[in-house]
Amino acid sequence: MIKKLLLLVIVILVASCNKSRILVDVHEVDFINKSEITLKGTPVNAELPIGMRDLAMFDSYLIVLSGGTDAQMSVYSDDWNLLGRFCYIGRAKNEFVSSPYMISKQSLRGDNGHTLIPLIQGRSGIKVLDLEQSIESKRTVISTETDYKAYKETELKEENGTVKFSVGFSFVFLDDRLDHTFESYRPIFMNDRLFFEPGYAVMHDTVQIKYQKFLSDFYANDVDQIHGVLYKHPKRNLVIDVFPYIDYIMFNDLDKDRTFAIHQQGSLSFDDPLERAKYEVVSNDGENVRVVNTTIPHFAAAVCLESYFMVLYYGGEYSTNVPDINKAAPELLFFDWDGNFQKSVKLDTRIGSMAYDEKNKVLYGLDIDNDRIISFDLSEL
Repeated sequence: MIKKLLLLVIVILVASCNKSRILVDVHEVDFINKSEITLKGTPVNAELPIGMRDLAMFDSYLIVLSGGTDAQMSVYSDDWNLLGRFCYIGRAKNEFVSSPYMISKQSLRGDNGHTLIPLIQGRSGIKVLDLEQSIESKRTVISTETDYKAYKETELKEENGTVKFSVGFSFVFLDDRLDHTFESYRPIFMNDRLFFEPGYAVMHDTVQIKYQKFLSDFYANDVDQIHGVLYKHPKRNLVIDVFPYIDYIMFNDLDKDRTFAIHQQGSLSFDDPLERAKYEVVSNDGENVRVVNTTIPHFAAAVCLESYFMVLYYGGEYSTNVPDINKAAPELLFFDWDGNFQKSVKLDTRIGSMAYDEKNKVLYGLDIDNDRIISFDLSEL
């Protein structure tokens, strides 16, 4: 009888484990405070749009998204000659009802060999820009439209009625196809109750779900702090999830059905509460001072190449030993696709987005505070 009870307990435990969060292999690495040199940036001398908010590089084309004009996209050659302005605000088929955003700086390759840039416009779906055709015809050419919806859409009951949620998510396209995606989604909280755990979904003919283990000391207002941004290998179905407030990068190799993570040894782990930094905020009258808790930023934007990727990092001493962490300059970290740390350098300018010209070995960073683009020479690296 005891053996039967023990067997039953084991079966229950195994079944419960199968329904629990999937834990992944975590490789401890040491990348913090390794930068020995500082790269000096140089402002780009070009006719740039007002209100720049993102940039990327596809082949030899530099793409700049802005919000200061009707034309939301400016396209340049690799020597910063303006090739055209596209993606105007409007309701025509080749226009956008709201400011479009690139999807994890990803482009697809059309049957005609053209560069296709998927652009999402809020909840209105995706429009795919044919880059070469747009440049040639001097107008915005949309090759495809799709009504993309995130996997996690749900309705939750409240005392005052039903509320429909579309969970904040990040996604990338797999196999160069619009109908095959990999996405991560945030958890849902309502009235301090967790309705959905954060996880990953592979969208194709069927939906495959993997749940993500999250911080033990986890609150509703911390949702954005553990939810990262996805970036994909240029050719393989290998996706990284870069966390903004913890020293983790998740690797999802869809071709090999393998998930693993790298973590800075000795730093904040998933089993620890989020770190908080304190800084003083002075009101306009110069008298009222209040102390505000903020979460220390870590990883930021990434650029993916075939043999390695680079990512901005704000969690080291170089960035945190400043009076205001919101004005800190980052380090630039290099990793291979097995998660091995390669090298790092300091940048002398705070940048929020970046693009890389692999042919000329130049990194471009968007200095959002001063609405300019800064170039960094990486040829010596």
